[in-house]
Amino acid sequence: MSTPLDDFIDLAEHLDGVSKPWAGRMAIRVNRFLSGETDDVAAALDLKVARGKRWRGASVFAARDTAIREAAETFFPAMKPTQQAKELAAALLRYQASAWHIDQQKQNCPYEPGDLRAALWVILTRVDYAVAARRIRKILATR
Repeated sequence: MSTPLDDFIDLAEHLDGVSKPWAGRMAIRVNRFLSGETDDVAAALDLKVARGKRWRGASVFAARDTAIREAAETFFPAMKPTQQAKELAAALLRYQASAWHIDQQKQNCPYEPGDLRAALWVILTRVDYAVAARRIRKILATR
């Protein structure tokens, strides 16, 4: 059974064998960490974000924003973005005030994939608070 470090070493070796330019760049970055040049994985991988932000936070918000866009397109397709934002914000608030208190402790979504509650569960598992209609509208504007 391999350890996470063994897997990381295997990843670096695999990337060295891939002929794509991005693979070579990633192999260099992974090797920075493996060689001990830095013990900070984010620094080794050049995961830079704006000052005062964290790269993990940025990826979490990006995942939430993607889930919001998908929910608006799936459940409110005939509406204009402003109305989509209002409907989705209202649904998020209702869900957060009711079933979310129980559902947030579940590892897997308790709803069928085509259910609006499943989309709301995904959104709230990314960032654990309802988003205002104004913010959702801005998210939808960046499709």
